[in-house]
Amino acid sequence: MPKRMKLIYNPEAGVGAFRRHLDRAIAIFQQGGWQVLAHRTREAPGDTADAAEAALAEGCSAVVAVGGDGTLHQVINGLMRLSAQAVTPPNLGIIPAGTANDLASFLRLPRDVEACCRIIVEGKTRPIDVGQLGPRFFLNVASGGLMTDVSHKVAQPLKHNIGKVAYYLKALEKLPEFRPFALTVETPEGALAYSGETLLFLIMNGAGAGSFTTLAPSAKLDDGLLDLLAFRACSISEFVGLFVRVLQGEHIRSPLVTYHQAPAFRISGSPDLETDLDGEVGPSLPWEIGVCHRGLTVFSPNL
Repeated sequence: MPKRMKLIYNPEAGVGAFRRHLDRAIAIFQQGGWQVLAHRTREAPGDTADAAEAALAEGCSAVVAVGGDGTLHQVINGLMRLSAQAVTPPNLGIIPAGTANDLASFLRLPRDVEACCRIIVEGKTRPIDVGQLGPRFFLNVASGGLMTDVSHKVAQPLKHNIGKVAYYLKALEKLPEFRPFALTVETPEGALAYSGETLLFLIMNGAGAGSFTTLAPSAKLDDGLLDLLAFRACSISEFVGLFVRVLQGEHIRSPLVTYHQAPAFRISGSPDLETDLDGEVGPSLPWEIGVCHRGLTVFSPNL
C-alpha cells in the first residue's frame, strides 16, 4: 500500500506560482510511493488548521504545507492539536511559496518546488521544537511592538507586486507615530530577564524573521529553549544606527538590545499592544509562553 500524505496549499501565497507546479509536485510524490490528498485552503476560519488535524484520521503519515509563514502557522496549529491529545502527529513537509518563509530559510529548504518535493520523498527528517502560547502554537517567532502588525495590514496585491519590501514600507509609514511601551519579562523561576521602555520584543524559536537571518544567533530548533530579543526605546538617530547593526548581525552587542535564552517566559505589558505569531494576529498581553521540546518532526535536507 502507498503511503498517504495531505498536501495543503495556499493558492494565493507569494504570486500564486505553486498552482503552476501542482501537477508536477503530485507526480513526484506519486513516483516516490505517496498517495496525495490535496486540500486547497479557503478563507473560512479554521479551514487550514482543521484540514491538518483531519489528516491523521484520513490515514496520512505526512502533511505538506505549501505557502508562507501564515499558512505554515495554521498547519502546525492543526497538527499540535493532535499532540495535545497525546497522539503523535504526521510528519511535516514544507514547500515555501509565500512572501515570507523565515523558518524554511532557517531549515535551508530550497525555493524550488521540485527540490522540496524530492527532499520529502527522500524521507530524511529531524525533530523540531514548537513554541506554545496558551492554546496556540508557533514555529518561528512571537512578537509585539514596532513592525509586528505590518504583515496583518499589507494588502495582498501590494505583497504580490513588491514582496517583502511591502512590509518595510508599511513599517516606515508607522514609525513617526509609534510610541514606546513598558515591558517586563521574567523566567519561570521569577528571575527578571528584561524590564523597560521598549520598541519591539521577539520570542524566537528560529534564528531569523522578516529577512533578518541572524536576529537570534544562538537559536536552535531542537534545544528546548526560546530566545528573547528586546529592543529598548531610543532616539530616531540611535534607531537608525541600531537598524544598521541588525543588518550587519552586530546588534547583540548593543546596549539597546537584551538577548536571553530560557525554556519559558512570563511577559507583562499593555493589553492594547498589537502582537504577532508567525505573521498572524497574536493574543493580548500578558503571556505565559513556553516550548514543546521536539514537538514535531519535519522533512529536512541532510545537512
